[in-house]
Amino acid sequence: MKKAQSEIITTVLLVLIALAAVAIIAAFIINQVKTNTASAEAKANCLKADVQISSALKATKNIVVMNAGSITSGTLKASVNGVAYGASAAMPASLATVTIAGLTTDAALNSGDVVEVGVILADGTVCATKSKLTVA
Repeated sequence: MKKAQSEIITTVLLVLIALAAVAIIAAFIINQVKTNTASAEAKANCLKADVQISSALKATKNIVVMNAGSITSGTLKASVNGVAYGASAAMPASLATVTIAGLTTDAALNSGDVVEVGVILADGTVCATKSKLTVA
């Protein structure tokens, strides 16, 4: 009788250990799927965030940007020759333009400068810079 009880207890413990292992593995896999899904959604939104620099005005030190994509919330950040521009603008409606103003007074836009505009989505995702313009 004791031998039969011992075998039953051993079997029950093995089943419990197996269930615990399955639960741990499932939790890990679910977490990975959620993380990858969120990352994929952010990348998809970055693809929808398409901005084009219309002009970079030397006289006024303003950068005019058009939203050619479907994302309408977020922030536009500009840089000149790889240095942050010092100002930002809210993402305009689709096919609308916005002016990024605020270049510091001691700096200037010169011929040959490379102006870049990047998008920071409303959820904080920083999209790779897509739009570049060389000042004429």
